[in-house]
Amino acid sequence: MINENFMLTEEQVKKYLKRIKMSYPIEATLENLHKLQLNHLKYIPYENLSILYGEPISLDGQDLYEKIIVNERGGFCFETNALYQWLLKAIGYQVTSYHTRLIGLPPEEQLKRHRMIRVDFADASYITDVGIRIALSRKALRLEKNKIQTDGYSDFRYLSGENQGWNMQYKRKNHDWENVFSFHQEAEYEKDFIMPAFYCEKHPESPFRQGPQMSIFTDKGQITIANKLLIISNETKIIERRELSSEKFEKYCKKYFQINLSDFQHI
Repeated sequence: MINENFMLTEEQVKKYLKRIKMSYPIEATLENLHKLQLNHLKYIPYENLSILYGEPISLDGQDLYEKIIVNERGGFCFETNALYQWLLKAIGYQVTSYHTRLIGLPPEEQLKRHRMIRVDFADASYITDVGIRIALSRKALRLEKNKIQTDGYSDFRYLSGENQGWNMQYKRKNHDWENVFSFHQEAEYEKDFIMPAFYCEKHPESPFRQGPQMSIFTDKGQITIANKLLIISNETKIIERRELSSEKFEKYCKKYFQINLSDFQHI
């Protein structure tokens, strides 16, 4: 069972910040929140290899810390955003976790299978997220209706309606607005994420079981692998796109994500 009251120790916070190339101590400011999100995306990959290779998923805070910080792995949203919220709490941020419904991909009626975080300041609330492969901002976004915000690469906005609550959209350069996810502002307990995470891990129709889904941000772009299709972008342009053989997939997992597939041979 998940410990709802889990907290990172001071030593764990130091090692976590070192993993994402940030210094301790750190103040709970908006500027630092933006830096934390970007550095998290640059140094901790989004990846579903545990699911693909049969490595059991645990949402326990200590287990996540061991996997992501000690063993220098990544994870999907129920892992990375869980550990990230505990980092934010330990630093001193006021944090709430939400369960969201992806609405930008077919079919239109998706299960609620994404986790993200709201951070409250005295004058405003911000959404911060380090657990999605596409349509993800490099900085925290202010939760304000119809306000267009940019991370320097894409535009983002939140719409609100009675039925779906908040709807987050993003717009790439020379593209139309696209839906990403919707959510209501209902705080979740850690145990509320057990079943959707279990679906993602075990259900035969789960998209996480169909092939690799991996992402890491760079200073000016992003590197993704989706079903062994490698895409490397720089700013708003794709500079490399190729299908990967099994040998190349293993090579690029190590090169870009610092993950050795040989580590899964014992499973």
